[in-house]
Amino acid sequence: MIISLAASMSLDNDLEANLTSMEKMLAKAKADSSELVLFGEAFLQGFDALTFNYDYDINNVALGLHSPEITKIRHLARKYDIGIGFGFFENDHSGIFDSYLIVNAAGETVAKYQRISAGGWIPEANAEYRMGREFPVFTFGGKRFTIMVCGDFWTDDLLCKIVELDPQVDAFLWPVHCDYTSKEWNDSAGEDYRKQSQILAKPIFFVNNVRPDEDGAKGGAFVWQQGRELAAHEPGQEGILTYKWQ
Repeated sequence: MIISLAASMSLDNDLEANLTSMEKMLAKAKADSSELVLFGEAFLQGFDALTFNYDYDINNVALGLHSPEITKIRHLARKYDIGIGFGFFENDHSGIFDSYLIVNAAGETVAKYQRISAGGWIPEANAEYRMGREFPVFTFGGKRFTIMVCGDFWTDDLLCKIVELDPQVDAFLWPVHCDYTSKEWNDSAGEDYRKQSQILAKPIFFVNNVRPDEDGAKGGAFVWQQGRELAAHEPGQEGILTYKWQ
């Protein structure tokens, strides 16, 4: 199976630009015969798109599964005959979730995950900014996966649940939004993330967003297994890491 990790530019509240960025990466991944392309956390609207004014966010930022923008992503999956995974802020029955969606090459939903850890929300967020409850296990391309978003894998009371999934899956998908500079990543943060992968026996596919501001996320995509780096696209610029997984 060939998986591509797209460390791609994600702008706040510029869905048109983010969809254009997504299509650019899909075209590259298709040229590499990828079957699945993964983008970072909250990629579609941008990680800082929310105002935490609920009335504004539910009407202007959060998107339902049948919104025009997500419908367009389903169309892109069919156009390029490729699966897509991406993060977005979801309107689910008037609750706002930090969600991650996987669609197949037919544009059909394969899995949806709603982030369980609270790190995506500010402490003052009201109860309508919600968290999920379960890590999904799903099959894609004959492999079994689960999804953990960003801080899930750093949250002590979730680690037991994640470790319990290790025997049930072939790999973990770890989309994130990490605002490290390239220097911070190279000096210490990247090593911390690599070491965290030692907890699990199965491979971890990690992908981060890219931001234009100096202090924003600088991308990066990695495949780790038990602390070993199997493949890498180092932070610093947009790029795509394509990995042939036996």
